[in-house]
Amino acid sequence: MNQLHLARCVGTISSPSFRQHHNESLIDSLAHDKSIAFTYTRSDPDPSDDDTSKSPAIAHQAGVNCLAIDHNEGRYLLSGGADSTVRLWDLEERETPSHSSDSLNLRTYTPKASLTRGTPSSHTHALTSISIYPFDPTPSTLLTTSYDKTLKVTAITPTSLTPIHSFDLDFIPWTHALSPLPDSSPLIAVGTAHPAIRLLDLRSGLSTHSLSGPNGAIYTLAWSPRQSHILASGSADGKVLFFDIRRANAAFASLDQDDAIGVIGEFPSTGLGARNLHLDFSVLAHNGPVTSIQWTPTGEKLVTAGHDQRIRVWDAATGRNDLVHFGPRIRNERQGELKPLISPLGTHAPGRESLFWPNDDGRGMLFQHHLREGHLLRILRTEGVKLAEVQAAKRNRGGGGAGTSNVARLTSGGRINAMLWRVNAPTGNGIEMYSAHGDGRICAWVPTSRGVEDDEDGKVVGGDSTGPAQQMTTNVTVAPPDDAETRRKRKRELIGDLVEGLTRRPMPFS
Repeated sequence: MNQLHLARCVGTISSPSFRQHHNESLIDSLAHDKSIAFTYTRSDPDPSDDDTSKSPAIAHQAGVNCLAIDHNEGRYLLSGGADSTVRLWDLEERETPSHSSDSLNLRTYTPKASLTRGTPSSHTHALTSISIYPFDPTPSTLLTTSYDKTLKVTAITPTSLTPIHSFDLDFIPWTHALSPLPDSSPLIAVGTAHPAIRLLDLRSGLSTHSLSGPNGAIYTLAWSPRQSHILASGSADGKVLFFDIRRANAAFASLDQDDAIGVIGEFPSTGLGARNLHLDFSVLAHNGPVTSIQWTPTGEKLVTAGHDQRIRVWDAATGRNDLVHFGPRIRNERQGELKPLISPLGTHAPGRESLFWPNDDGRGMLFQHHLREGHLLRILRTEGVKLAEVQAAKRNRGGGGAGTSNVARLTSGGRINAMLWRVNAPTGNGIEMYSAHGDGRICAWVPTSRGVEDDEDGKVVGGDSTGPAQQMTTNVTVAPPDDAETRRKRKRELIGDLVEGLTRRPMPFS
């Protein structure tokens, strides 16, 4: 990092390149910060609890199911919980409690507003998705879906949340999506347990029409970042379909996991956009329900995930399966939407984007992969998750305690339900990541000087040592010379042990 500062001073590197390298180093050094906590004050404290100060800091009484953030200023964070509550957090205002042996240097966020089950016209069941209307300078409109089979529109102020309209959907909604393009119509696409996409009009407050094609519940939806009328869906039947909402027969394309060639002769500038893509209702994108579909920030690639324990990368112009393999450790059993997190726009050089996957095994691990190549760069751990308890619950699942272990996993701190970025905010660490957990916590991931993580077998997992971002990972923050030398020495020892272990390990030929 010091070399980059010197290059910037002498003018051998441009400001955009310097900013890109700096942001890349921040992303490649993210770690869970236990000193940042989100907590609410219970209106009905337990009288039998003599010391409430030792209770864990949780944002929701039950699990946190979904998160949304104000992308204009990065100030307001909204969370939806399994307790049917919506909370508003101001990331620029946090409290430091009185110093004690347990809460030293603890920085706590408290909700500025809450929408509970007791509020008239609010949700009565657990939330499934949440988003902020993206075209207001300051966040003013919130969209939420819930197991109570409704989508609700809520007005946002810095100190209050007020429901203003409700759409009745008749089926459980799993997800909803708004187009990110300013010239798009104010239509909300909703995926429900019914095999048809519902389009809701914010102006009239009515349902306009439905898009048919899938044969199962629709778990995930995504609007094209280049064409405001193109919508993609992933459903429980393993299909990924594309719709042109202007047409009567809206479905016009599908993705085939066996197609490694794609449509020949399409220009990349068309995006998807590629109106000549083939439509075949018999092909599958995944051998199981599709739980995520999203475009990369540039719109060049599509990323999908499914219950076949695969993450697939597709060319957006031709529909070609890029055959990127993310390894055998991917776990995905989520009923509903579970999305990976892709590097924000401009934070990585072209072709070096990262993908963060919240592994659905209850261990609280985030896998950082190279998006284009698929190889594993790092494993990030959620602090406070006891792996021994997770392993015991997994063993009990095969016996009589199967139901108990499944319930414990759903409400455990290792269950990561959602993730999002906070970038270009006036306060904070430049780039931060927030994750929603099954035990009611919201965890903050901030850049640190730690650049190498251990996996569950005790071996080191590191990135490409030749890349500039990996070389800068250990120098993001300034530390005393003795501490820095100690960390470098430990890193050299760990890498030496890794090389020695790889040379002794027999190569499988079967």
